[in-house]
Amino acid sequence: MTKSLRVQTLGMFRVWLTGELLPNVVWKREKAQRLFQFLVTARLNDSHNILPKERIVADLWPTLDDNRADRDFKVALNALNDALEPDRPARTLSSFIQRSGLAYGLNPDADIQIDATDFRQGLKIAARSERDDTDIAIDQYRAALDHYAGDYLPDAMYEDWASLERERLQTLYLSGAMRLAALLLRREGYQESIHLCQSVLMIDRYWEEAYRLMMIGHALRGNRPLALRAYEQCRQALTEGLDLLPMEETTALYHRIANGEAVSPP
Repeated sequence: MTKSLRVQTLGMFRVWLTGELLPNVVWKREKAQRLFQFLVTARLNDSHNILPKERIVADLWPTLDDNRADRDFKVALNALNDALEPDRPARTLSSFIQRSGLAYGLNPDADIQIDATDFRQGLKIAARSERDDTDIAIDQYRAALDHYAGDYLPDAMYEDWASLERERLQTLYLSGAMRLAALLLRREGYQESIHLCQSVLMIDRYWEEAYRLMMIGHALRGNRPLALRAYEQCRQALTEGLDLLPMEETTALYHRIANGEAVSPP
């Protein structure tokens, strides 16, 4: 049987080895898990990326001297290989970890599925579909956003290398959710669109586009009071949190709704 890995990085960290969920105890050492997460993060941005050991050590063991860091790296790498391939014969190549001189990375030829990769690729596919078929794009955005179960590697919240990827993926989620919310308004999916806007604002209460789409959704449902309330929530969040006023576009939309004028989906 061909070995495979499925890796969940969004919302929580879990790994399945050829369909079997690996229990946390297999990692033995926290740094073995961190090393794998570091290599997964590198893989997200380049499927053929391998990193010099010096770079890995500098990020994972920044406070240790060279000798101790080198020793701890070897211990973590051995523990990582044991976790992923407990039955691998001694002195044989790993199926999942590639080595080239003193550089390491995930094997680009191995069967490794990462949810964050599926999420990003799904958003790209959905964006391309918008030009041809709105209904197909809606389904594809839904499927892509379903991969986003929460923050990237929440157990590595204070690791700089994870924080950068976490911010990128969160921004992609917010932007993708807004695209889906806008498309849903064109298909009279008002409640789902409003719910998406609320989900975005739970993550970033200053995302002004979410307030605008929510205003449009309520107005198209015939609920003008809730549409106007969404504007007030926007104004309060921006003024109290950022000392800013809503954009002219948002304020103009507010006045159209307040005056009983018709609004259209974006």
